[in-house]
Amino acid sequence: MLEQQVTALTAILKDRDIRKFAGDSFWSIIKAVSFGDPAALAEAADDMKQLIFHMPAVLFWDKMQRYLFGTFRSYEDQVRMAQKFTRENADYAAFVKKQMHLVNELNDDRKIDDFAQLTRCYLLTELDEALYDKLARYLNICTAGELAYLRAFGYDQRSALNVMISALYQYGLFDQTQDERGGTAYVLSGFGKALKLCSLNFDEGCGGMERITSYGQLPPLNIAEPASMDEIEEMFHDTFDSVGGGGADSCGLPE
Repeated sequence: MLEQQVTALTAILKDRDIRKFAGDSFWSIIKAVSFGDPAALAEAADDMKQLIFHMPAVLFWDKMQRYLFGTFRSYEDQVRMAQKFTRENADYAAFVKKQMHLVNELNDDRKIDDFAQLTRCYLLTELDEALYDKLARYLNICTAGELAYLRAFGYDQRSALNVMISALYQYGLFDQTQDERGGTAYVLSGFGKALKLCSLNFDEGCGGMERITSYGQLPPLNIAEPASMDEIEEMFHDTFDSVGGGGADSCGLPE
């Protein structure tokens, strides 16, 4: 049944202008997909609403409506998405199915809007599918508050460590660098910048910066490697010598 629904939605996204199904007529799309029949795009009556009126279905279609209308702002955008795949290519149906799963997982209206922006970036730029998938996963694992923090964080801003950054650092969205005093500061990682440019702040444009659209443009994270035993011994010897160890034992007492 799911495969029939995916096929129906794929056909609708290829051949129909979903903008004309705003408001109550969106039930027509629900009807077509629910019965797996893209030809069933007729006005739906109350019987259709009653048929799916249980919480999981209502929540899913509420999110899907917000996502579709946020993504396909014009019929031209819709056509451009279809053009990323050939009509005979099964990858298009797989992509639509993946979108349905991702929409279903998102738990906040602003996240749905951010996912719509990410998909618009995929439609309108050279964003490749691998990075699109990765950034979509970030929208899922981050809280709405974390995404709001990233949205407001400056593209080249430096910051001391705080609780929000420590959480986002674990996801790989922040990186370490040196501050002006030689200490540690935190900046957006390549993934953090890509998430801002391709989703969270997409409407604001790049401001002269190059948009990150593939893994090949991402610098590796500055990951601290664990010290080897030789390095640890060397650090102890350096510390010992710096306090004038000489002929003293490990407690600093004469031998």
